[in-house]
Amino acid sequence: MSQGDSLILQVGTNQMELVDFRMFQQEEGGLVREGIYGVNVSKVIEIIRMPLSLTPVPDANPYQAGIINLRGQVIPVISLAKWMKIKEPESIDPKHKQIIVMEFSSVRLGFIVHKASQIRRISWKDIVPITMATSGRHTGSKVTGTVKLSDSEVLLILDFESIVEEMGIFGKQEESLERMPSQKSLETRYILAADDSPVALGMVIKALQKNGFSVLDAKNGQDALEKLRRERDLDPERNILNRVALLITDVEMPVMDGYTLTKEIKADPTMKLLPVLMHSSMSGKENVRKGFEAGADDYLVKFEPDAFVENVIKVLSKNNASVSDSHQPSLLPSKNG
Repeated sequence: MSQGDSLILQVGTNQMELVDFRMFQQEEGGLVREGIYGVNVSKVIEIIRMPLSLTPVPDANPYQAGIINLRGQVIPVISLAKWMKIKEPESIDPKHKQIIVMEFSSVRLGFIVHKASQIRRISWKDIVPITMATSGRHTGSKVTGTVKLSDSEVLLILDFESIVEEMGIFGKQEESLERMPSQKSLETRYILAADDSPVALGMVIKALQKNGFSVLDAKNGQDALEKLRRERDLDPERNILNRVALLITDVEMPVMDGYTLTKEIKADPTMKLLPVLMHSSMSGKENVRKGFEAGADDYLVKFEPDAFVENVIKVLSKNNASVSDSHQPSLLPSKNG
């Protein structure tokens, strides 16, 4: 199974395709419980059978089961069962396990699962964010959303970026962010950042604020669209560029994804000139192509702080140069005064 097995989705339909995979847990009394999980097909390179053995790595992270050589490329392999702290049933034959090879944030990793079941096409609006599923309480869960499959079945969408971040694989990015010197920006309008991952959104906000930008944040595409409309309507000329300089959006978000959000903005005469920077962990030429097809002004893979800030400044400079003097945005005091 590979990306090629997935049916082509039209950009901006607010749909996604998930690889449905299963993890089995041995509970007290001998009961085996089946958990249903999902990951965006756009992150999946391929799904392979579990090899007879993995090459161990000295002093590796406790969740790392070893490495594999996949057509000349060395790929770390993570045991999801160990990360989830579940007791695997003795009845599971190791030879029947599978490895889902993924690429995100320009990193390739393999994740051991018990069974890859099928590909499901769902709408982002049917995905319930985990904060809503837990009555508004943020539990620190590495689950970004849930999908009700039936009265008795719920699929959980795992936040693999947060899993990897927890394991320290992205540690260099955080160190780079901490070393980034504080700057004073000449831009007095807001930048709106939309991302459903608290970890990713926090890093984006910190990088922007260190460079002097005033930031509004949104938890998904629908939330971002509503905030943009509200900011536009606060301006006497109903010109969004008088209030917001740039939208930075993730792609994978419940309720409304980044592709649909971008198409909505570019189809609105009052907001179509707003520059959009897609900032996603979904790397690969096809994902970048979809971003530009939706109308994005630029597409950047998460998350290198210096490159991120450089792209923000580049998009802002390009947009400011293309706006005529008669439409130059007015100045808006920053949140910090």
